[in-house]
Amino acid sequence: MKWIKRVSVVLVVLIVASVGAGYLWLRTSLPRIDGEIQLPGLRASIEVIRDRNAVPHIRAQSEHDVYFALGFIHAQDRLFQMEIMRRLGAGRTSEIMGARTVGIDRLMRTLGLYRLAE
Repeated sequence: MKWIKRVSVVLVVLIVASVGAGYLWLRTSLPRIDGEIQLPGLRASIEVIRDRNAVPHIRAQSEHDVYFALGFIHAQDRLFQMEIMRRLGAGRTSEIMGARTVGIDRLMRTLGLYRLAE
């Protein structure tokens, strides 16, 4: 009986630790919208203000910095879409979407877009 309690405690600790680690890992994939970020390549400081709908508004001193910030914000906010489009072109959406996208993957692999892109 003693070993069952110990194994149960170990399992509960492992499950709690796994859930906590998973939560922290998923949080790192969210865009950072508060605070200050230092980026190499900017010529001057910029300001990105998000309205109540989370639409970014960029204020900068040069066109270069505006476009640089725009690219950075696109990369942050559209990471999931870029990942899905990458998988779509390679015919690998079923890896994360499940069986319902197998037909789409089959079509994309038949078209061979990924091979052409390489």
